[in-house]
Amino acid sequence: MKRVFVFSAAIFLLACNGSGSDNNTAAPTTGNSQTGLNTPPGATSPLPTRIFVEGSPIDLGGTALLQKDKEKLQPGADYLVTFTAPGGATSKASLVLNFLMALKPGSYPIVGMNFKRPGNPYTEIYGGEAGAKPKLTNYKVNITECKDLGDNHQGGHKWSISGTFDELVIPALPIMLVSKTRHHPVEIKIQRGTFTNVTFDDNWEAMVQQEIDKAKK
Repeated sequence: MKRVFVFSAAIFLLACNGSGSDNNTAAPTTGNSQTGLNTPPGATSPLPTRIFVEGSPIDLGGTALLQKDKEKLQPGADYLVTFTAPGGATSKASLVLNFLMALKPGSYPIVGMNFKRPGNPYTEIYGGEAGAKPKLTNYKVNITECKDLGDNHQGGHKWSISGTFDELVIPALPIMLVSKTRHHPVEIKIQRGTFTNVTFDDNWEAMVQQEIDKAKK
């Protein structure tokens, strides 16, 4: 019950912060109302994330949440980022990457992956389940730019990151392979991906706690 309450408070916080922003890049505190689009190579996309699956580009949204890495999986990378790239009305695919990070450019390990896309007739699901314990992998996210955007007026700072990642091979969720009456690929390959100017707050957990405290009053 407590987890549900915390999650609800987090969603409420993000929605409230997003309502007053003119920033077009998707982020936990700015929001993104644009839908996912499949655009040809070289085309300009208003969306911050582009991935290539089976040779085709897919453009997605992009939001990020930052929290302390309580597991201390890698010295010098003290934060755990949950990067979510949702699709929209046109592109039904979605990608979630969990990776470690310091607040500076560098190459950081991915510690969790999840990818979904429409199948025939069922949705294809790959990677770990939501809330799974982070685990070091050999896959990396390369943060090419990390900018401090200044005071977020809620006790912390807002940051912007851009980055890339190379091929990800994500196995199907085991339960999706149980059925003998429907075909589900055993893995998916995302050949590469980029994201640009995705923002987050460095005190997100404290902001959520503030909303919880307000709700209790």
